[in-house]
Parts: sequence; structure tokens; C-alpha cells
Amino acid sequence: MKWWQVECTLEGIGTEKLLNGARSRGILFGRVMRRRDRVICLRLSPRHYRMLDSLAREKGYSLSPARPLGLLRLLRLARRRWGLFAGMLAGILVMCWSLGLIWQVQIENAGPYLGEVRMFLEEMGVRPGIARDSVALPALQQQLAWRLPQVKWVRLEYAGVNLRVRLEQGTPPPDILSHQGSGDLIAQEDGVLLRLTAHAGTPAAKEGQLVRAGQVLIRGEEKGSNGQIVSVQARGEAIARVWRTWEAKAGLTEMTTIPTGRTYDRFVICTPFFSWSPQDTPDYLAWDMEKQSQKASAGWLPIWVEREQYLEAALEENPRDEREAKAEAAQLAYLSMQRALINENIVDKWIDFRMIEGDTIVAAVTAEIHRDIGCRKKN
Repeated sequence: MKWWQVECTLEGIGTEKLLNGARSRGILFGRVMRRRDRVICLRLSPRHYRMLDSLAREKGYSLSPARPLGLLRLLRLARRRWGLFAGMLAGILVMCWSLGLIWQVQIENAGPYLGEVRMFLEEMGVRPGIARDSVALPALQQQLAWRLPQVKWVRLEYAGVNLRVRLEQGTPPPDILSHQGSGDLIAQEDGVLLRLTAHAGTPAAKEGQLVRAGQVLIRGEEKGSNGQIVSVQARGEAIARVWRTWEAKAGLTEMTTIPTGRTYDRFVICTPFFSWSPQDTPDYLAWDMEKQSQKASAGWLPIWVEREQYLEAALEENPRDEREAKAEAAQLAYLSMQRALINENIVDKWIDFRMIEGDTIVAAVTAEIHRDIGCRKKN
């Protein structure tokens, strides 16, 4: 075996004759290579080297000292540098141990169920630092899916040293109106009626009329064939002009920091679970901070050192340009409107500004939309 062999050179006249005699005595060679006319390079096991050395002395040949190869060489090096190899062995053992732990729990696509999933994992004791063998993924996945019936499916899987929890949210069923029973169609918000179409029931409002939230638009009653009033479930469409307003604020002053020239440095040891520093934070009233991170020498260790430099600063309040503040407030108000009116029919929009408390600009964006404001109300 190459990893348990030594290498040596045999020198003399008629070395082939000596090798043939060595083979007859049961000495095996891993490799035989001629270097010069009288020099042959050999590879063989330590036991066979000792047998060959005895035979070479007997026959008058020169055999060089054995040079270890593979594992033998590594073992000799470990004797001289045992501290280095002990540290390497300890590092390998720690790495193997750490690979059997969960270092991070990732929750993906949870949406409104994020808090519920975190609470469930906390109750089940699933947190960073526990052993992977102590987590039964199939049973945990089944319990979480039972706890969240509104979710389409739940999947728990390992991604390296991380536990990944992935959810696929289900689509809620549409609100299907029942044709049984009776009830009115009422306005769910204020608006001016543009079109009122009654499919069942009796209209109780007119087009162009201003209606308030909760007002009856279509009454749940009709005249029967004999002229009597019968109760029905009102159905229809009530398209109205609706106005919605969104506001955003921006200050006319801003705080700026002016460096004083004083600095303070400290080092923080960080892990995924906690951070610790032998130094306290400075007693500055205000400061700017710069961070530099340096990972541990072993890249797989979840430990790093951060160097924090605190730059003391004095706070100063400065006026802002009014046009800049208005533009900022308007942008925030328009952004809120766009997020709220996705897939809505926006007919018109405008913006107004006003001042409050002397140092704050308020931008109010109003949008006119056309939508169906009818909703069912059971009698």
C-alpha cells in the first residue's frame, strides 16, 4: 500500500541480481525505477525494507536510509508537531459535531402566519443550537399543517446547517351569494351612485344620489304574482364614485451631526445567539458608528469579531427647503395610494398641502375611483 511504504535507493554492480534474490526471499516491491546505471529507486513496506537492508549488507550493496511516504510520513511529522495536529484533530471533531446541529431557522413565505409559525416552533423546542437528530421533521410538518388549515401546504427541510420552513398560502374561496333566504343590498361606504342595476329586489336609491355607508340600495322584497310582497335576497350591482384620501408628513427641519473629533474603539465577539464585549459603549450623547467584521480563522465556525468605531457628534437642527419637503411628502402619499388601490379603476387624483405646528408639511392625495359598493345584509 502506497500510504504505508518507504522509499530508498539501492546502489552497486548487478543490482538486478540482488533484487531477484530478494524476491526469492519474499521481499515485495511497490515500485522499482532505475535512476542511473548503478542506482535503483525502490518503494516497499518498512518490514521488507529491513529484510532488504540485511540482505544488502550481506552482499555488499549500499542501501540508503528509508524515507517514509504517505501515512508514515504524516505520523512522523505528527510526532515533531503534535500540538498542531492536536489542534487540527480538535477542529475536525468540532466541525463534525457542529454539522449535527441546527444553526438557523428560516421561515419563508409565511405572510400573516409568521408569528404563528414562530410560536409553534418555540413551543416544540425547535431553535438554533439543538441537535438535528432531536427534530422529527415528518411529525413536525404534519402538526404545523394541522395547526394552519388555511395554508395550502407546509414543508420542512434541511439546507446545510439551517432548518427551512416553507409555506404556500392558499387562495381564500370567493364570497358566493346565496339565493336562499332574504336580505337587503346596502352601501359599504359613502359615494355617489353612477349605475344601480337590480337583479333581484326593489331599488331603494337613484342614480346620481349621494349615499352613506349602511344605506339600503336594493330592498330584499318584490311583488308576487298575486300582488303580495315577498321577501327575497337582494342582488345587483351598485357602481359609485368614491373618494379616498391618503396623507403623509415631512418636517421642515432636519437634524445633522457635526463630528467633534473624539473617537472610541471597541471589539465585539459575535455569534448567532449572543454578542459580548469586554468594553462598554461610550458615554457620548450622539455618535456615528463604523463597523468592520472579521470572520474566525476556520470559515465553518459561526463566530466573528466586529470592530466598532464610535465618532462623537454634536446635533444641530437646520431648516430644509420647503419644495424638497413637499416633494418628499407627496411621494410618500402617492406611494400609499398606489399600494392601497391595486387593480382599482382610478378616474382622477389630486394633491393638497397644509402646514401643521409650523414645522411640518402634510400632503393629502385624494383619488376618485369607480367601484361596486354594494354588500349583502341579512334581514
